[in-house]
Amino acid sequence: MIGRFANLGVYRELAQSREMYRIALGGFIGLAGYLWNDQNGAETTLGQALILASLSINGLPIIWGALKGLFQRKVNVDELVSLAIIASLLQGELVTAVVVSFVMMFGSLIEEVTTGAAHRAIQSLISIHPETATILVDGKDLVTSVANVKIGDIILVKPGDRIPVDGIIRVGSTAVDESSMTGESIPKDKTAGNSVHAGTLNQSGVIEIEAKAVGEDTTLGRMIRLVSTAENFKPTTLRFIDRYAAWFTPTIIVCAGIAWWFTGDAARAITVLIVGCPCALILAAPTAIV
Repeated sequence: MIGRFANLGVYRELAQSREMYRIALGGFIGLAGYLWNDQNGAETTLGQALILASLSINGLPIIWGALKGLFQRKVNVDELVSLAIIASLLQGELVTAVVVSFVMMFGSLIEEVTTGAAHRAIQSLISIHPETATILVDGKDLVTSVANVKIGDIILVKPGDRIPVDGIIRVGSTAVDESSMTGESIPKDKTAGNSVHAGTLNQSGVIEIEAKAVGEDTTLGRMIRLVSTAENFKPTTLRFIDRYAAWFTPTIIVCAGIAWWFTGDAARAITVLIVGCPCALILAAPTAIV
């Protein structure tokens, strides 16, 4: 259990998401309809209305996504889930349709929020990189874009400023907050001859730094590049899913048809459609990558 809730940012964003409230409302309405029918021992008008309202909230977006995929000639699991929902409705299994739509929408939301964490990580790294630097030229301070800084330039960094380059302190001493790079919250004392990194915070003294690495060559720049590469990387498993999603859905549909043909029981065909949805695999792969 240790570390299970280590990344609270994802859960916090879920709790603050309007989409989360909409999906939860749909699930709650569907549950209320089921409990009302169960309490009355039969299907009631109110109970069925609540269940249909739940399907309108969570089921229609899935069906609409499937239709858009067909219009774009892209086949994915939305079509399979939509068929399962529609088949459940035709069989009168409204509660089954509610459960399938709720689980798929909630899982999709978790995937979206988790994947967005990578984008936020990149943006947070970019935000701590200064856009300007103060270069010492013939004893004068020249404020310029960090992009114009060259290796060997002497950079003046005042207290409260973020260090714009990787370099060596030539003049002065200070305490540097390196938590953005190392996670260490206690500032480190730095004097002439010590190295400093771009994106770290100069806290107490005025220092002059000789630039040793600038732009994408700094430690911070390499971190941003590595996170971006990791986000865009697709392992063999996910590439396999992307390649064979086009035939997976038709295969499951054929299997459902075979089950119906041999048993004559439409409920078994519906079961094949529902069980055939590879929800766990499709949701687990991108989450594991992030």
